[in-house]
Amino acid sequence: MVKTPTTLEIVKTALYVGTVGYGGAAILAVMKKVIVHEKGWLKEDEFMNALSLAQLLPGAVGVTIWSYIGHRFKPAWGGIILPFAFAFPAMLSIILLAWAYFTFGDLSFVRSIFLGLGALVVALLINATLMLGTTVFRNMGNNAAYGIVIAALSFSGLHFFGLNVAFIILISGLLGVLFFYFKEDQVKSKRGQGALKVEKRIMKMRQRGGFLLVAFFIGLLAVSFWYLAGTWDIFAAFFKIGSLAFGGGFTAVPIIQHVVVDGMKWLDLKTFRDGIALGQITPGPVLITATFIGYKVQGIIGAIVATIGIFTPSLAAMILVSRAHAKIENLKIVKVFIKGIQAGFVGLLIAVVMQFGIQSLINIKTWTVLFVCIAYLVGWKKDAAWLVLGVIGLSLFLFP
Repeated sequence: MVKTPTTLEIVKTALYVGTVGYGGAAILAVMKKVIVHEKGWLKEDEFMNALSLAQLLPGAVGVTIWSYIGHRFKPAWGGIILPFAFAFPAMLSIILLAWAYFTFGDLSFVRSIFLGLGALVVALLINATLMLGTTVFRNMGNNAAYGIVIAALSFSGLHFFGLNVAFIILISGLLGVLFFYFKEDQVKSKRGQGALKVEKRIMKMRQRGGFLLVAFFIGLLAVSFWYLAGTWDIFAAFFKIGSLAFGGGFTAVPIIQHVVVDGMKWLDLKTFRDGIALGQITPGPVLITATFIGYKVQGIIGAIVATIGIFTPSLAAMILVSRAHAKIENLKIVKVFIKGIQAGFVGLLIAVVMQFGIQSLINIKTWTVLFVCIAYLVGWKKDAAWLVLGVIGLSLFLFP
């Protein structure tokens, strides 16, 4: 029997999972263990239902699932508060690390650490590209060649022609429709076609409370935009990123780079790379790098606004479409459009790997760190959390 959590219990659990959840899929494993097996708040099939919906939406999957859970049990406020409770430990950690980075970044031992962490970021991106590519192309079955074509066009558009990333993503989705809509699915989903029906009484949003809470947050943001110059630009930039970050995780790196490095020029490529590396030290999603960039632009206020901006699109989408999940999930045009976008992200990631690699792999020592990291991630398939600590120690030894 599914249990109904109290307000305090559900907020404490979101904070706990956000504190101990390191490393992409590992976060989802912790969430499933706590929410399904330990707390008994969701049945396993309903958790998988939430996971499949989160994968259709932009943004960090873990954050979006917490929005689903919050909306499920606390309709008036849970879909907004719980995702930010989950992200709070990572946000606080990255703010402290950003302060240390921009305060002490010129120290020799700090520069040594980031020489190694730069190579680590390249290894993480290579691993993410391999994992995404393997999953995406395998799910295309006999039509994988079309996916490779989309990935190649996406790579060329960014690397050779410098096209707008949003345009590349849109074209990738349209090519997915063109290539796959009239093709039979070669690989069938292991899940059933019907999504779990949730009781209407529980899922129905208490409109007045929900609208009041949304209005309150909008009011706070409006005050910030009015009195603090530059906060609107930060929010708008990261809202745009959050709206395009399908697949979450490292698939968002090319979009963030395009908007904040190439477009807004808020930081250079090296600082952006270091921000990604610092994000790996913290728990929580890769998109928490937004907090680091926001801090660089406008301190703590900028960090908070950037974090809100990047997560807002996925939370709004989850609240709006959660009850229509079964219909959306099984629309073929939606599935093939997302399939095309995912193939395009493979190409974008390859382009970013090359760009980061040129800057980070500057001598035999950095190449050594790269090969050690790849062996650890790809060969041994171990979690990245311990690797970060190992690379810090190795960097202090290799780059005195």
